[in-house]
Amino acid sequence: MKKKLVVIGAGPAGLPVASQVRKETDQFEINVITDRQYYSYSPCGIPFVIAGMIKSFDNLIMRSDKHYKDMDIFVHANTHAESIDTDKQIVTTNKGSFPYDALVIATGVKPFVPPIKGIGLKGVYFMYSLEEAIELERGLKDSSSITIVGAGAIGLEMAYAFRKRHKDVIVIERSSQVMASILDPDMASIVEEYLLSNGITIMKDTEVTAFESEHGKVSTVITNQGEIKTDMVLVSVGVRPNVELATEAGIEKGVTGGLITDSSLRVRKNGKFVRNIYACGNCVEVIGGVTFRPTLSTLGSTAVRQALTVAENILGTNTVYTPIVSPGVSIIGELEIGAVGVNSKRAIEYGIFPRESMAKGLTRARYFPKGEIITVKILVDKNFRLIGSQIISKEGVKGRIDSMSFMISRGVTAHQLALIETSYVPPISSVIDPLTIAARKLIGITRDKFTLPESMDNTI
Repeated sequence: MKKKLVVIGAGPAGLPVASQVRKETDQFEINVITDRQYYSYSPCGIPFVIAGMIKSFDNLIMRSDKHYKDMDIFVHANTHAESIDTDKQIVTTNKGSFPYDALVIATGVKPFVPPIKGIGLKGVYFMYSLEEAIELERGLKDSSSITIVGAGAIGLEMAYAFRKRHKDVIVIERSSQVMASILDPDMASIVEEYLLSNGITIMKDTEVTAFESEHGKVSTVITNQGEIKTDMVLVSVGVRPNVELATEAGIEKGVTGGLITDSSLRVRKNGKFVRNIYACGNCVEVIGGVTFRPTLSTLGSTAVRQALTVAENILGTNTVYTPIVSPGVSIIGELEIGAVGVNSKRAIEYGIFPRESMAKGLTRARYFPKGEIITVKILVDKNFRLIGSQIISKEGVKGRIDSMSFMISRGVTAHQLALIETSYVPPISSVIDPLTIAARKLIGITRDKFTLPESMDNTI
């Protein structure tokens, strides 16, 4: 008789668990429960559909219903999981009950809804699902001015997308910079300048106090700096782990609000980790690879990596999930913004007082056409161990962020980074990588900018 695997959630964590288990064995009956109509889509692609760079939301659907049926995976859409009985090993939904031998909780996140008067008005959107994005797209047709509350990565990606649609865009941010959770102020200023050059208004140090309506929909944003007339509002002020279903079953959450897990991603109940219940994705609290303290990650790449760990452990391979450094890249227009590890503010919050270094270089040899300026920043602790990096350019960011991810997770120092050999070919790199320059500056080899000897510069 087959064992029963139940997965709650059909996002970038839940479906990969089901698929990976099925690829390895046919000894499980697999049921995936989701309260969404749409599943197996790429949420990261939504801003690019809004911008018109991708033709349709249909292009974001990664796998069809038939694909999962052919894999003998039963996906129950529009099905709400109501309770988990961990003693009887049953998940109860609005469409029936599902017994399990192994359970995976992959319930993701939900948008943070700030307590602002009028936030429920028509024309105020929270874009956290494909369903919401489709509704927002419909609302765009009758909107010429859009106000975005929150200057995080998603808010800014959407701001540029709206400008591509020839909308007037204002971004309101309560802090003194954009992308404050991942960038230091000096790096954030590069992003701000780019946004301003593309006609996007940024209002920093501004608090939204209310939304007002006219003719049944939002018309005005009230702030501590005055009133803003608008046709549409997008609220993008962060997310919270969606853990109520789990906590109602007695499963414990941690200081971050995510579900506590061990190194196998098993959940904890009554102080003990449960043998056959796992959690993965944005609803999970894990350990940070710089601070070695509990943290959250809302990256799709992290969710997939966790999903593979869970699948392997369900299959009995005893895989350990290691601490995370969360490498991520956002695309705002032509600008690539990458960050990994911690920024200065986060480091100080954890009692790490970082040393830092910035360097600028070119993405190609200086004589090669279309080279772009690339700005890199690295942070180290008192022992010169790499703890964070931020990189901004119009090309060449992802590879460097991934390299820094490896180095940070392995405890590499600035001294070691300064000595790493890097490849060179004129169309895609400069002879000395900007990361090398930043590391050399940090350890005192180069006080200001690194300059090649003239004879060498002329021959490469």
